[in-house]
Amino acid sequence: MTISALKSMIEGIGGSLILALFCSTFMGLDKILFILPVFIAFNGAMTGYRLVEVLKKKISNAPLFSFVLGIGGGAATFAIVNLIGSVVGKPFSLTLYDLFVYMAVSGMTSYLGAKLAVRYFNF
Repeated sequence: MTISALKSMIEGIGGSLILALFCSTFMGLDKILFILPVFIAFNGAMTGYRLVEVLKKKISNAPLFSFVLGIGGGAATFAIVNLIGSVVGKPFSLTLYDLFVYMAVSGMTSYLGAKLAVRYFNF
């Protein structure tokens, strides 16, 4: 169960970063950091949906578990973005407030994605 959960979380984090890298070809860095919560929201919902799709009946409280998984995904995305900023040499102006926004957005949309999957798969 944990391998499937980690795979769905890594897919969500990777999706957010790939969208940000794609948009960096035609947008400035400040605009990307401004719309990054939208990317995190979309991929958070995909994380929750994918978790329920893979585990189906093996998970007892899918929305709660996906909420916690989404919070972890938001925090990991924040850490990776800060790490990339320090490697590139352009320190980003991400604050603790940004961390909480990333975690809240990813957690809530992951919860909603899991609820949608539970409704879709009828359990």
